[in-house]
Amino acid sequence: MGELMSFTLTSGIILLSMYLPYRLLLAGEKQHRLNRVILLAIYMAAIVIPLVRPVALPGISGIEAGAATAETGIAIGRLSGGLTEHSGTTWMRVLLWIYIAGAAVALARLVWAYARLTVIIWNGKKIKMEGYTLVVTGNKNFSPFSWRGYVVVEKTSDATEYPAIMIHEMRHLSSCHDIDLMLAQLYAVLVWYNPVSWLMIDELKTVHEYEADEAVIASGLNLRDYQMLLIKKAVGARLPSLANSLNHSKLQKRITMMYQSKSRTAGKLGSLVLVPALAIGIAVVSIPAVASVISGASETTLLDSDSKVSKISANTESVAEMRTSAPASYNKVFTTVEKPAEFPGGIEAMMKWLQYNVKYPKEAEKAGEQGKAVVKFTVNKDGSISNATIIKSVSPSIDKEALRVVTSMPKWKPAENGGKKVACWFTLPVSFRLAPDKVTTKK
Repeated sequence: MGELMSFTLTSGIILLSMYLPYRLLLAGEKQHRLNRVILLAIYMAAIVIPLVRPVALPGISGIEAGAATAETGIAIGRLSGGLTEHSGTTWMRVLLWIYIAGAAVALARLVWAYARLTVIIWNGKKIKMEGYTLVVTGNKNFSPFSWRGYVVVEKTSDATEYPAIMIHEMRHLSSCHDIDLMLAQLYAVLVWYNPVSWLMIDELKTVHEYEADEAVIASGLNLRDYQMLLIKKAVGARLPSLANSLNHSKLQKRITMMYQSKSRTAGKLGSLVLVPALAIGIAVVSIPAVASVISGASETTLLDSDSKVSKISANTESVAEMRTSAPASYNKVFTTVEKPAEFPGGIEAMMKWLQYNVKYPKEAEKAGEQGKAVVKFTVNKDGSISNATIIKSVSPSIDKEALRVVTSMPKWKPAENGGKKVACWFTLPVSFRLAPDKVTTKK
C-alpha cells in the first residue's frame, strides 16, 4: 500500500504540472477533438511515467555487479532510524491509513453512481434501436443522457420530436465518452486527495459536451432552437458523473463556445507547451526533498514492522558464520535517542562501503528477480550489528544478500542517551535492479 501511495504522489505532481498550462492556454480554444486527446494524454503521462521512471532514492546508485551484469544496478536507499525516523514513520503510517480510507470512500461513491445509473436503466422501458437502446423513464427529474449504449429520455416524444437530443446523445455514444469518464473516475479514486484529479473530470466532461454540441450544429439544425432546448431540458437532479447528460456542463460556457470561431494554428501549437510542463513535473519529482518524501511513502507499511510475523531472521547459517549474536545485555533497544549511532566515517563512508560489498545474487539475476529489500537492524551499545530482519521482502536470494551485507558491516559508533551508550534501530533499503531485457519476474 505504501508503494501505491508513493505512485499517487508522483502521478499527482505530473498531472498538476500539465493541467495548469492546459487550463490557462488550451481549455478556451475551439479545438474540442484535439483537447480531448490532450486530456487523455495527460492522464496517460500521469499513469505511465511513475511506472517506468521510479523516483531516485537519495544515496548511491548504478553500482555494477561485474562484467557479466554491467547494466544491472544496486541502489542504496535512505538510512533511517534513531533520532528522527520513528516519529516520521508513525506519521507516514497515519497518512497511509487516511489515504486508504479516502480511497475507499471515493470507490464507494463510484460504485453507488454505477448502481444508480443501472437502476434508472433497469426500471425504464427499453426500445431496441439500430446501434443503441432507447430507455423511456417517465421521470421528469432527469435530463436526457447517454451511457454504455443506452439513450435515456423522459418520454418517447423526446426522441421523435427533438432530433437535436438524439444527435447530441448519439455523438456521446459513438465517441465512447463514457469510457473516458470511467478512466477519469478510477484515477480520481486512486488520487482522491489531489483536487486536480477532480478538476480534470470537469474538463473532460466539458470537452465532451462541446463535441456533442458541435455535432448538433453541424447537422444544420437551428442554433437558437437548440439553445432554447438546452435551457428547457436543464432541469432536475444532477446525474452521476459516469453518464453524459444533456445539461452536464455549464450552459453559459457551452453557448458562448457555439459562437466562437475555430482555433487558429497558434491554438494548436499551444499544445506543445505541455512538453516542457511535463519536464518540469519530472524535475519537481526529482528534487531531493520531494523524492525523499515519496521514497518514504513507498517504504511505509500499514502495520508497525515489529508486528510482522513473516520476518526473515538474520541468524541463518551463512550469517551466523560472519557475526555472533548480540549479548543478552542488549535487550533494550531505543527508537529515539539524543545522539544517533554513526557508521565509521559517516553516512558517505557507509555508502562507499556498501558500494563495494553488495553483490547482485547470481540466482536472482538468472531468475530475473528484482526489487527493493528493506532491512531493519540494531546498532548495539558496543557498535556491533544484530537483530537484522527483512521487513520488506523481494526473494530469498536477494533478502539473504541484503542481510549478509548489513550484518557484515564494521562496528559503528554507538548511540547515546544522557551521555550513556545505548542500542538503537535503523532501517536500510537496498534496491536490486536488472536491465529491462533481463527482467522475467516482477516483484
